[in-house]
Amino acid sequence: MLLSAEEAERAALVDFSVDPGAELPLGTQLTWKIRSMIARGVLRGDDRLPSVRELAEFSGINVNTARAVYRDLEADGAIHSEHGRGTFVTEPEGDRQSIDALVRSTLEGARDRDVDLLSLAEAIWAAASAAAGAELSEPRHDRDPDLDAKTLRKELRQQIARIEREVAAYARHDRRERPPRRVPSAVPTARVASVEDLQRTRSELIDRLMHLRKEAERRGAAEQRARSHIEDMVDDPAAHRGEVVTIAEAGHSDRTTWRVVPRYGPLGAILGWWRVEARS
Repeated sequence: MLLSAEEAERAALVDFSVDPGAELPLGTQLTWKIRSMIARGVLRGDDRLPSVRELAEFSGINVNTARAVYRDLEADGAIHSEHGRGTFVTEPEGDRQSIDALVRSTLEGARDRDVDLLSLAEAIWAAASAAAGAELSEPRHDRDPDLDAKTLRKELRQQIARIEREVAAYARHDRRERPPRRVPSAVPTARVASVEDLQRTRSELIDRLMHLRKEAERRGAAEQRARSHIEDMVDDPAAHRGEVVTIAEAGHSDRTTWRVVPRYGPLGAILGWWRVEARS
């Protein structure tokens, strides 16, 4: 099917690449790129996105990272999945052209002034955070310390809840992962948790989450190698005679193993007839 000129122009702007040498994590880079393409109209409502595996291949990242990118985008309503059909862009709200023009003018200004784009992104984020509290323009000198502590505890609890959801998502996607140990400061007590207690709980959960992310990265790379190994065995059994790969290594939960064995027993081995056999 031939593309219209407008569709061809949009297709040329689709870019799922990431920069492994950048300070920004790969998953964050890809999430921001997809958000930008949706905001600018490069990707539009009901456009079909690549599968998780295809996205990982296009971007050069592991499958778990690609899955996490889609999970975060779907949680924010930017995309949606349809069973049996795939993943699609959700029609965005707002004026695409205005966003696109603003992005272009900002980038042009940054390049003209030789401003580092990562530093620019950090500055925009910091300015947006400051603007969110602009309603409290005049400092209050009669602030209630107890009220401030209550507000801070509420914010910390919200942060802890978000981190716990992400920790639970990793555990849910990998049943082999042991459940996280209960952090001491999360044990019910007969008192209100202090700000220090909640900050300690948050720090412990962040450490746990960073560990799970690293494990997911490592596991994803190992699973990809195992799946590629199985594909190579199927394509050319004779070149992999006697080799064994378990399905668990490829990210599945059952006990099936793939092994290269001779057809027709010893006779097949003598004649060089080999096949891949799956055993449970």
